[in-house]
Amino acid sequence: MTKLEILLHPKLEKILGYPGLAPRVVFYFDPGSEALMYDDGHTSGSGNSWAYLIWASHPSVKPHLLRLEGSLLLLDRRERKLYAATRDEALAALREGSAARHGLERLPAGDGGRSWNEAQQMLADFVSWLGSNVTRKAA
Repeated sequence: MTKLEILLHPKLEKILGYPGLAPRVVFYFDPGSEALMYDDGHTSGSGNSWAYLIWASHPSVKPHLLRLEGSLLLLDRRERKLYAATRDEALAALREGSAARHGLERLPAGDGGRSWNEAQQMLADFVSWLGSNVTRKAA
């Protein structure tokens, strides 16, 4: 796995449409269906493709992702770090994360369903955050 030096929004997984509580979640974009998918080793589904495309095309993110064609993105929610991973690496990391589920109560819970206006506002706030962090480096 390769750690990506990308500044992460504190609610990136929520913005990308992940509703779960797992300590690690994998994201990948399927260009054929133009869908963002997530998988935490227990649940999987489609995320917010528009939010992903906005994020992935941002000047502070795009150069990192262009070098990773075919890689999956593994978000470690506890460490707030993003990694590029092969399928096998991602599966192993999700299994490790699954074994450590006892600490999930400390992770933020999902919001459940949001209204369309709330979703739009969250995306607008995210775009604003991206714009204000163009020159900042990941910690």
